[in-house]
Parts: sequence; structure tokens; C-alpha cells
Amino acid sequence: MKLQVAMDLLTVEEALELAGKVAEYVDIIELGTPLIKSAGLAAVTAVKAAHPDKIIFADMKTMDAGLLEAEIAFSAGADLVSVLGSADDSTIAGAVKAAQAHNKGIVVDLIGVPDKVTRAKEVHALGAKFVEFHAGLDEQAQPGYDLNGLLNAGEEARVPFSVAGGVNISTIGAVQHAGADVAVAGGAIYGAPDPALAAKELRAAII
Repeated sequence: MKLQVAMDLLTVEEALELAGKVAEYVDIIELGTPLIKSAGLAAVTAVKAAHPDKIIFADMKTMDAGLLEAEIAFSAGADLVSVLGSADDSTIAGAVKAAQAHNKGIVVDLIGVPDKVTRAKEVHALGAKFVEFHAGLDEQAQPGYDLNGLLNAGEEARVPFSVAGGVNISTIGAVQHAGADVAVAGGAIYGAPDPALAAKELRAAII
């Protein structure tokens, strides 16, 4: 199972600083949507230049113009680009076409999708490299939120998948047990007093 750090920061400088601290322990460096909206795709280019051996994930959350937006992100240096699972099939197919042209990958994010299992199978058939079972920060803040719902759906879908939404040192074992290909840790790393140590501990917890 790969470890992905989600960097929900706002400046290129902050992103480079955090990436520099944790790159040794992670496989995928994700530039979060707030970072891309704030700093632009120059952030992707900068982080890829600093860490050319890492998989760089541009969390675009594309909802329309899949071919165009994916093309822009891949040209900026991204290896993976996200498209929302609630987007039209043609949007996802367009993004996949761009990915194939660049020999890169599309991740379909199921945030907000009610029937995650069915949609996961559909988007995998459309060419998604893997499917992200994702609960956003707002959803996680609601009373009664439980990561197990994502894990159960991922396990049932039987497609390559990642999990994002409450992955930390106490839950990463369950994420791996569910069969996830990628564990996505955001606040557990960037919100830690020592992000490098937090990333190291998460890496060590992966069997």
C-alpha cells in the first residue's frame, strides 16, 4: 500500500517546505485543491521539480472540461489528476484520454457520491487508475462520522482504490486491511507538531 500526503496548504513556499520534510516517507505528494486554487498549477511544477522521483497528484476535482483541465495539469508536471465521480461520464473519459496521451493517470474522487460502490465500478470501467473513497473535511466534522463506511465500500467495490478522510496512525491498519492501494493522510501529517515524524510513523505502520 502506498502512502500519500495531502497538502492542504495555500502557498508554494509552504508546500515545498512540507514536501521537503516528508518526501522520504511518502510515495505520492498531493497538492490539495485549496493550494492549486490559491497558488495555481505553478505549485505542481515547483513540487515536481523539487521531487522528480515522487508521484505528484494535482487534486483538481474537475467537474467539467475533463480533457482540457487534465491536459493543463499533466503539462504542468502532474502524474495524477482528480476528477469528481459526480461528473458526467464524458468528462471522466476526456480526462482519461489526456492521461493516456501523457502516460499518466486519472483518480476519480467519490466525495459526495451516494452510491460509492456502483460509481466506483463505473468509473473504473471508464479508465480511472484508481478510485478515491473520500470524505471531505466538512463531512468528517459532522457528528457520527466513521471511516469504516468508506473502508467497507472500498472493499465491496473490488477496484483499485484509495481512502481519504480520517487516515491516521490509529486507522491506517484498518485501511490496509480493507485492501486499499493508497492511504491518504492530510491533517495527520501537516497538522502534526513534527510532520516528518508523523509521516515516518505512518510509513512504519504499513506492513
